[in-house]
Amino acid sequence: DMNGTEEDLFFLSNGHISPVWYSVLSRRGYFPIEELSTFRKINSRLQGHPATEEGLPGIRIASGSLGQGLSVAIGAAQVKMLNGESTWVFSLHGDGELQEGQIW
Repeated sequence: DMNGTEEDLFFLSNGHISPVWYSVLSRRGYFPIEELSTFRKINSRLQGHPATEEGLPGIRIASGSLGQGLSVAIGAAQVKMLNGESTWVFSLHGDGELQEGQIW
């Protein structure tokens, strides 16, 4: 279930590593592994940076602007705390994002 309620959340902030995340999602059964061969092809759901409008489960934010994922993850964690949930929120960042002002 990927609806976000009463479950741990993961936000991929450094979207340029999307092939890794797509691989994880496909191997967990969220879409066919064969679809990985369409990566970055015209009309493919699997583009260089994940996009929410593609309808892929597990893609919660359209990443690309470095450093944005931390703000989103903090907001999601605050909502979970206010709702009394005891689940976790994770956000993955790359070294380049550490140079962005909102990270430090």
